[in-house]
Amino acid sequence: MSAEPAMANEPPVLTPASAWQVDYADEECRLLRTFGRGEDAVTLRIARGSGLQSFDMVVAGVKIPRLGSSVAIKVTMEPQGVSADFEGYSMGVPDRPEKFIRWYDGDPRILAAATNRQQVRLSADDRFDVAMLWTDAKSALAALQVCHDDLLKSWGIEADAMRSWAVPPEPIGRPGRWVTNADYPLEETRRGIEGTTAFQLKISPQGVVEKCIIVRSSKSNVLDRRSCQLMLERAKFKPAIGADGQPMASFYVNRVRWQVPK
Repeated sequence: MSAEPAMANEPPVLTPASAWQVDYADEECRLLRTFGRGEDAVTLRIARGSGLQSFDMVVAGVKIPRLGSSVAIKVTMEPQGVSADFEGYSMGVPDRPEKFIRWYDGDPRILAAATNRQQVRLSADDRFDVAMLWTDAKSALAALQVCHDDLLKSWGIEADAMRSWAVPPEPIGRPGRWVTNADYPLEETRRGIEGTTAFQLKISPQGVVEKCIIVRSSKSNVLDRRSCQLMLERAKFKPAIGADGQPMASFYVNRVRWQVPK
């Protein structure tokens, strides 16, 4: 995350065309809103799932180009002049004219300073550029946080305990790359079995993953076991820091979406 001057050749700012909507889904909480009208309209979705320290974002619209499986994305918050870079991808929407840009593992700190009249600009691969006026953004993001806390509580996880760390455990590398399509169990691929496994990792004061617990099953024992196996093999962390400034035992919560490669 960095502070920098506003980008040149700024696009028109799209104003809200709908109210914010908070969607309490089974596996994540979603905040949705449409900006602009007609062909210029884009629909924004911010999702909070099992990870406390991350968010997912999707922007969909008919003018969004298909940019492929690796897209460089920049999000800029104005008037703060704060920006963050993400790696995402773009695809079409089945049976619809819209295409979308999506990314995972977003650092929520860029959203923390949002106001109730927040301008947000998103650019992707220098081929798509959109600015949105997020009215009531602070209130909407607070409602998303309440939903997220309720979701974690329903899984037996207390968000307050996670917030008690002076510094939370920090993944080394990108968690989204700890599992790849090549890791899909062969029989489940053949049978088309999909699902989402939410897990909790017990992390030692040295940052070592000591245990993996399934907090929400994919409804496939094979996929659940594979998720924990891969986390124990690949997940690495900088340890959490307690109020006394010392490394401490902690835990980390996230999920694996198992989707058969197309």
